[in-house]
Amino acid sequence: MTGINRREFLAVPVGSSLAGSLFASEGDVGWQRRIRRLGQLNMTEHDPVEMNVEEWADYWASLKVDAVQVSVTGILAFYQTKVPFHRKGKYLGERDFFGECCTAAKKRGLRVVGRMSPDLNWAEALQAHPEWFQRDGEGRPVALSEDPRLFRTCMFTGYMTEYMPAIMREVNSLYDVDALFTNAWPPLGRLPDCHCSVCKDLPKVGTIDYWDRFNQRTTYLWKLYDGIAKEKRPANFYFANLGGGIRSSANLVALGELCEWFQCDNQGRGGDDTPIWACASQGRVCRAVQEGKMATNVTGAWSTGPVRWRYVAKSELEQRMWFNETVASGMVPYHHVIAPRKAWVRIAGCSNLRASSSSGQRGTIRISGTRTASPTLAL
Repeated sequence: MTGINRREFLAVPVGSSLAGSLFASEGDVGWQRRIRRLGQLNMTEHDPVEMNVEEWADYWASLKVDAVQVSVTGILAFYQTKVPFHRKGKYLGERDFFGECCTAAKKRGLRVVGRMSPDLNWAEALQAHPEWFQRDGEGRPVALSEDPRLFRTCMFTGYMTEYMPAIMREVNSLYDVDALFTNAWPPLGRLPDCHCSVCKDLPKVGTIDYWDRFNQRTTYLWKLYDGIAKEKRPANFYFANLGGGIRSSANLVALGELCEWFQCDNQGRGGDDTPIWACASQGRVCRAVQEGKMATNVTGAWSTGPVRWRYVAKSELEQRMWFNETVASGMVPYHHVIAPRKAWVRIAGCSNLRASSSSGQRGTIRISGTRTASPTLAL
């Protein structure tokens, strides 16, 4: 936008060419810089047989969201994938669940972000491609503590340059998506300590040399994925989580030049001595590296305190405080709900939406509504 202060702007006649150029510049920015509400659906394995897609699309539309983030894959595919080792959910059957959600959203004029998680895969992938996975100091594959059937992938291997691009290009070929997003990569807060055949030749974890190699790989993959997103159309882009709290494992200055959207997965205080301004501190970091581009902070409606469980609601006042800190720092609030009952979603989400969306500023609430049929991990 043209450099002009508030008093000078107020003195400009409404019909002047300068005023016209100012408003035109707002319209020229990417769609992601103009959104006011974002809805997220974290799918579970049961959803293809339990969820009414049209009902949920109506729910998103009723909240006046501009875009929805929908699971392409977490640890399971929600569409009829042909990529080897991309396991489909047990209840998917012949249904194209992601495709139905995408179509329903588009019918209502919503943008669609395809959400995927590249950090885990199953034993059959490990057996076929042992080189894709993290190893501990004894050379053993690193299993997920919550479910030992899942194994952690390594970001320095072909998993990220062969397997994930295959999924992204398949999604591009099948669906009218507007952006691609990865959850759980880049890793937040802690650098991966892997001893696979690739990583054993890297500098020691915890050293500056290792951090440099980590950032080189992160930048390379970010550019690769953004290029794949733009194969669909030039306005498309890739983005990912870049911060959980004020710390991040990646070089944010370098990524700030690349990324169109800084997603902060800082969903709330953990019941410790975290101050209320921890969220706003992260917003200041975003503003420093983003230069006016999109930055969102995820606020969880679920309990992030001493009782840390995604099926327990946190205090509404605690949620509003985190939203206020988000807006005060210049970030866009993003409301994340995982709930077994729609009524709970309405209580947790819509009351805060109504309380926070009366102002016309950019910082109105993003509702993230998810429906889970049973206490299953969200994917």
